[in-house]
Amino acid sequence: MDPKVLTDTVRILKNIPRTGWLQRGIPPSIAETVAEHSFEVASILAVIAMEVGEGMDKERMLVIGIVHDWGEAVAGDIPRSLTRRLGRDTKSRAERKIMSELAVASGFRNLSEIFEEYEERRSKEAVIAKIADLISTWRQACTYADRGYNVEDMVVSCREELEELMGKVKDEKVIKVVKKLL
Repeated sequence: MDPKVLTDTVRILKNIPRTGWLQRGIPPSIAETVAEHSFEVASILAVIAMEVGEGMDKERMLVIGIVHDWGEAVAGDIPRSLTRRLGRDTKSRAERKIMSELAVASGFRNLSEIFEEYEERRSKEAVIAKIADLISTWRQACTYADRGYNVEDMVVSCREELEELMGKVKDEKVIKVVKKLL
């Protein structure tokens, strides 16, 4: 087992600006990095975990949120515009392969399973992790919009996707916390 493989790979995320922001004219010097985004996702999930109480596997939810972008350390941040052109399946296959390779190299065999759970939204925890991902992106888009950048498409698309996922969450406590965060 070599956990250093993961930490050495993941630290690259601190140097990768999120491509979608760059495409919308956010200068690289102020564009949010993948690591900054991932930290906010984990923080949102920690708040949800503390507020909700029982009824979910909080540790698994936090782990899912933390690792959801690790593949981007190898693939780069693949923006929505490219995902639409390639197809969601192509992006997902590439990221799953990367996570599988990281799982083998690090010895953390369940890493692939955790990522697949997130990708497929197989559990309540995975859905909530995706909600946290969208909240983080939406909040960052709102910040850039307030600064005068043309990111309205991101504000709208994140909000629409959030509303759709919120319909899948049947836990009123989670819904209440998420609404506080918006």
